Amino acid sequence: MTNRTRMASKLRASATPKKRRIRQTLDRFVVVATNLNNVPKDSAGWTASLTTGTTTTTADFDDFGVVRFPTIATLTTVSYILRIRDANGVVLTNRTIPADREFYVARF
Repeated sequence: MTNRTRMASKLRASATPKKRRIRQTLDRFVVVATNLNNVPKDSAGWTASLTTGTTTTTADFDDFGVVRFPTIATLTTVSYILRIRDANGVVLTNRTIPADREFYVARF
């Protein structure tokens, strides 16, 4: 092969874009509570609830601002209303989470 032919075949090979395979990495829905600077909140004793229609699921935060909902598989198929409560039961934030999510970062 001549040098010119080799260069042409390399150009054709690089011109076709490779398809990226999207891999799902989280099997259960996760919420991370952060401040406005994206620093995780100290969330000892906090709870989070996800509501869709008449169904509400509640889970407890760990000390590092993360809550995992063991009964909600990802990618989510419906939108949820998220309510985060502190250790005294006071609602800290209400958010709407759209469908097709593996996780959500609640900044407040």
